[in-house]
Amino acid sequence: MAGRTTQRYSNTLSGSVGAGMSSLFKPGGRRYYILEHRETSKYHRAGESQEIIVDNIEIGRDTHCQVRYDEAFKTVSRHHAGIVKDGDRWKIIPISKTNSTLVNGRPVRTEWFLENGDEIQLSVGGPRLGFIVPTGKRSTVASIGLTRRLSLFRQQALRPYKTAIAALTCVLVLAVGGLVTWNLWQKHKYDEELAKFAQQITNSEDMLAKLKEKNADLEKQIEDAAVEQARLDSLLKVKSRPIHKTVVVRQGGGGGGGGGSVSALQQYEGDIFFIQAAICASYEGKLIPLQTSGGGTLGWTATGYLLSDGRFVTAKHCIEGWKFDSADALEQQLDDLKDDTYKALFLSGLTGSNGVELVSVIYARSPSKELTLNSTQFRTTRSDEYRADVGEGKSITRATGAKGSDWAYANVGQAGSIKADASLSSQLPAGSRLEVLGYPRGHSSSSGSCLYGSCQTSGRGLNEGLILITGKNYEHGNSGGPVFYDDNGTFKAVGIVSFSVYDNMGGITPLYNLK
Repeated sequence: MAGRTTQRYSNTLSGSVGAGMSSLFKPGGRRYYILEHRETSKYHRAGESQEIIVDNIEIGRDTHCQVRYDEAFKTVSRHHAGIVKDGDRWKIIPISKTNSTLVNGRPVRTEWFLENGDEIQLSVGGPRLGFIVPTGKRSTVASIGLTRRLSLFRQQALRPYKTAIAALTCVLVLAVGGLVTWNLWQKHKYDEELAKFAQQITNSEDMLAKLKEKNADLEKQIEDAAVEQARLDSLLKVKSRPIHKTVVVRQGGGGGGGGGSVSALQQYEGDIFFIQAAICASYEGKLIPLQTSGGGTLGWTATGYLLSDGRFVTAKHCIEGWKFDSADALEQQLDDLKDDTYKALFLSGLTGSNGVELVSVIYARSPSKELTLNSTQFRTTRSDEYRADVGEGKSITRATGAKGSDWAYANVGQAGSIKADASLSSQLPAGSRLEVLGYPRGHSSSSGSCLYGSCQTSGRGLNEGLILITGKNYEHGNSGGPVFYDDNGTFKAVGIVSFSVYDNMGGITPLYNLK
């Protein structure tokens, strides 16, 4: 997965004190970021913004941590996570081996590059921090006043070394006390030693001045290299959050949540659809399919279903997948396109330039029905979207699917057999068995009915707008498919397959969220 290594966090003197000194005396070319506290603690209020001007920090309950939580936050480890500058970007590295670190609801195993607008959470259910990278006139440390920079330097550069500083202070106090005592016995010798000491200080200051001069030269070289790297980066060199675009199942069966037979679900198979989505460029009122060098069309497969009220339901990432794809996936899709004409259309559609937009055409079929729709006909939410800068004065729309926003539906003018219970979807008991139907790994309805899978709720009700599940018995391709709950012998649709975490955990978007 792009952006991951096995590097562990290491607090460095250059990343704290060195970077802090640069922020004090050479702030013009240095960028910084803001951590927005979203819970009130002993040290910060909810909504408070904390500017970070050094290159590495620790987050946790330990007194040395630059971002500190009090003992009331039991899910926060003493040394929980670190944020380190890497080139012109920042990445988060988990430190704690017992408590997880999440970005936009997804656990980070080793490290992950952060993007403007990301949400960091210290353990599931733990405190959250917003990651913000200022732009425009506020993008450099120079926009922060000197008094404020001095305060931030003390908090962020000196705090990790306060024990060493205190010890050094004690040593100096004892040394001075000894010299004073010795002066009472032998003042002349003390004067000589003091003169030597003063000379050593002068020599040290000269050496420090030379080191600062070399450091300034090195920083200028780094800045020049960063400018050159930005010039050479292609439009798609954007590191993004890990979105598991399609999820689905190993074939399974068994009783429902209330003990009923799964055979009762067979009546709904005709309203569960295999989706083939083709990405097109919309230009001057025409839809142009993006052809690949292999003779096909750029796209994906997924699942959708038809409710009794005439709504065709699926996941948002199943109709607008390019908003969720990683930078590497987008770059691979660009390489797969047939020629430069299609590449130019794809890039223009991503950035919304030259009058081009990306639209997916949705071909959906069940054992008894067929539907053809395009993504503009679907209703969904835009609350999870933001614009990401990709250089050259351009940006692309990204989506996270966080907090249960991964849903989409279109009114198709015909009623299905599947009944939805939005109210029930928001208050399922913990440990409830859920049945998942769909078309994993491109299993088309032309070869028979959908496949059966299952999972169970891992907690009561909703968590951050999601039904969290464990015991996941489904795989890639079920994304957008229906999730059923056996309510006293009657199967009701309660959710949409959304994303997976690790091998057997994941999230379901409740039908309660559909607006």
